Amino acid sequence: MLKAVVFDLDGTLLDTIPDIAGALNRALAACGQATHSVEACKGFVGGGIRNAVCNALPAGAPEELVDRVLEHYRGDYRERCAEQTACYPGVREMLAELAARGLALGVLSNKTESTVQKIAGIFFPDVPFRCVLGRVDGRPLKPDPAAAVPVLEALGLPAGDVAYAGDSGTDMTFALAAGMVPAAAPWGYRSRQELVEKGAVLVPGSPAEMLEMLLRF
Repeated sequence: MLKAVVFDLDGTLLDTIPDIAGALNRALAACGQATHSVEACKGFVGGGIRNAVCNALPAGAPEELVDRVLEHYRGDYRERCAEQTACYPGVREMLAELAARGLALGVLSNKTESTVQKIAGIFFPDVPFRCVLGRVDGRPLKPDPAAAVPVLEALGLPAGDVAYAGDSGTDMTFALAAGMVPAAAPWGYRSRQELVEKGAVLVPGSPAEMLEMLLRF
């Protein structure tokens, strides 16, 4: 029986891609680079923003250019991270019911931790998250299973008692490597096929179905 559920943020709890794409395109333009559609930006995210920037730049772009785009992006996104972001239908109800049933909740993202905490505070002020964690210097990022260490410490649980829900193959790979139950969020930025191929155990079609599957597991 599961005792906790930890969630990815982008593409799982929230549709953040309009704000991510806006900040990324403004950063690219500021550095004289081509911009991309919101749809294209969906394919860039999932492995951390540095990886997204590398995907958005021409192949083989120098590290100096990657760093410049990142600097522009981080300053812009920090200030404008909640302009167009929206909660997926049914997510708030899912979180409320999981908490009411006594499951511990958390968030683990590859997004900068201060930004993750700001966004979670804006959209989920009443959710009793045990931890809201993101990228900080010196901490491994998903899919490195070591990224689970501070989460499990905060929850006070072994990995096998925890489900990790995310929308990407990176999330499923991470959950499996960390010993957590991989739960897919196919309403996000990656296909159901990718999530299944990467090892998703729970594959609901909506947050309401995810709630049912998590409670039954």
